[in-house]
Amino acid sequence: MSTTSYRLFESENHLFVQLPEGPFLVDTGSLMSFGTTGSITFAGETSPLHERAGMLGMNISMSTIRKLVTGPCSGLIGMDVLGKHTVRFHLRAGELQIGDDGDDADRGLMLASASVMGVPMIGIHCRGSDLRALFDTGAQYGYVLQRDVVDGLDVAGHITDYNPMLGDISSDSWSLPYQLIDEKGAIMGPLMHETVGFLEAGLLGMIGADAIIGWHVLEGVDLLMVPGGMSVIL
Repeated sequence: MSTTSYRLFESENHLFVQLPEGPFLVDTGSLMSFGTTGSITFAGETSPLHERAGMLGMNISMSTIRKLVTGPCSGLIGMDVLGKHTVRFHLRAGELQIGDDGDDADRGLMLASASVMGVPMIGIHCRGSDLRALFDTGAQYGYVLQRDVVDGLDVAGHITDYNPMLGDISSDSWSLPYQLIDEKGAIMGPLMHETVGFLEAGLLGMIGADAIIGWHVLEGVDLLMVPGGMSVIL
């Protein structure tokens, strides 16, 4: 299969991909894509695009996204589009690559991962514990759902955030050290740090999540997301 590449970039502490219709916020934490352009072109396919998405009984649209970003944004691309393809998040080169020209040896080391309610979950190791983290490129900050994960860490500041499902978020923040976990449970890759706040578990706890890891992980590693799994390219 040939590969297609799009520009991948950060703006306003969010991750965007430049598609033919304009810049789209990349959100692996969203089941649905939506926007203002009427269609979306990805991996050589052009599909209709709704102006709003219904998720968990809520209607989410660009008015929601405008609570997070003020600059150019044509919509949001979620897992209904991303999850159909082999996608390499190659932020260090400024590229989102679709397709796979290589063999399995080029796919790096397999992460402990799963798809939960259609969104990806990865394994991380932090401060002596193994956690299940929602991999959410739409999140500008990470979050922990158990306070003991950050016990003993110095408060680094304050987070004021917004999540379409959870509403306004206000929390102390910490710099959380963590590493990724491979499919055999071994710690792998460099030590990274995520600015995290605290959230009550709620729905995220019900689906088995211990934490949220946002797009900043891509500053340290490339992630290859394939239908049914993820791997890391160090």
